[in-house]
Amino acid sequence: MDTQSRHRLQHVLQAKAFVFDVDGTLTVSDGADWRGAVALPGAVDLLTWLRQSGRPYVLFTNGSTEPPAVYAERLRAAGLPIDDWQMITPGVTAAEIIAHEYPGRAVLVLGTDGVRAPLTERRIPIVDPEDAEQAGVVLVGWDTVITYEQIEAASRAIWSGADLLVTSLAPVFVTKRGPRPGWSGSVAAAITWITGKEARVTGKPAPEGLRAIARMLDLRPEDLTLVGDDLDLELRMGHEAGSATVLVRTGTSADAAVTGDVPDLAVHQLTELLAMLQEEGIQATANDREDG
Repeated sequence: MDTQSRHRLQHVLQAKAFVFDVDGTLTVSDGADWRGAVALPGAVDLLTWLRQSGRPYVLFTNGSTEPPAVYAERLRAAGLPIDDWQMITPGVTAAEIIAHEYPGRAVLVLGTDGVRAPLTERRIPIVDPEDAEQAGVVLVGWDTVITYEQIEAASRAIWSGADLLVTSLAPVFVTKRGPRPGWSGSVAAAITWITGKEARVTGKPAPEGLRAIARMLDLRPEDLTLVGDDLDLELRMGHEAGSATVLVRTGTSADAAVTGDVPDLAVHQLTELLAMLQEEGIQATANDREDG
């Protein structure tokens, strides 16, 4: 292994915290709601080892239909050791971005409790459609019951000066049953078409989402290692934010050719990453004893 490759590997293994994608990385399931999700090889053991070692970790998904606690409960049912606070959705990163960059501004929400709950938890005010002109931010999440009145309210808010945020602009997402249309991005695209206002993405693949997670952990993006199965959705996001990246070949990019600087490390399963971390821990302990 050359010096550069060794440095990149150390960046991965010595991270102060880990950020994991869920679908295709930690679990596989029949649908986007994660009911009946099954943990992939090494997922439970890796998260358990990180917890026992005192290494912080969070899970980052693009799903915004449910509050984080609901997702966390379904993943615990699959055997993953995860507390509610460790489940990060684009609704959570949106709340962090709004609190950090738009302090005191009210939000007009087009979405379900999956995006409303994180705002309420951060005590960020939410306005009703009839008061749209009072909103400083319009936040679009997943909600298949979108009405003309809501689109009109969002447009009025933006015409009055509000910024437009969206949880995801992905045109499709993949399930075992094949591709399904991405809804949040479709709604945001309609609002952009009407108002001319471009939407800021709070989820993947926007580096802003990862920077928000770093702030929540009181760390820098460079302190994080991002582990995922999609080179284009999350790993390039991690690289752009300055985080170390690990590709696990159990999902979307299983057969993708690895070139350039992304990822820093590629493994076939999480069991390989766990073995590397354990070896790194053993070596660090030995070095500490020698120094002592």
